[in-house]
Amino acid sequence: MPKLKLGAAVYALVAVGWLVSAVMTLRGYGDYASADRWFLIGTATAVGLTGVLYMIGAVTRRGLNATEGPRICQIGWAFVIGLVAVEFVLSFLYDQTGGFVSGDGMPSPMPSMVAIFIPRGIRRMQEKYYEGIAEAEQELSARESGGGSAPTV
Repeated sequence: MPKLKLGAAVYALVAVGWLVSAVMTLRGYGDYASADRWFLIGTATAVGLTGVLYMIGAVTRRGLNATEGPRICQIGWAFVIGLVAVEFVLSFLYDQTGGFVSGDGMPSPMPSMVAIFIPRGIRRMQEKYYEGIAEAEQELSARESGGGSAPTV
């Protein structure tokens, strides 16, 4: 399968978002202002590593759910799932140890589940894109060869 093009840009954008989120978490921004240092470091590390994985997917232009290429691009999605699981465990442990509860009585912020679905979603969009290109080329070649068949819907 050809390398990602637009998908690489999406991976890069997501990576920057996760890396910025890691820095803001480490600095104790927003709901994390009253959190213990161990929680901030653990959460920021997991979020930052997720950002690094997405950056690897962008730089290699193969994503984190590739069928070929470097091994990290083939199994990167499993690492993302693992890092999100680590974030859930950290959040649960911190809540159980009497960790912060925000001013409105809500528990600590939960990790974003979106990270898990992005690699598969981008790969699916890429597959559909190339299927559309192949279908359009078939229609054009049929018209040029005199087949004159009506376009399919």
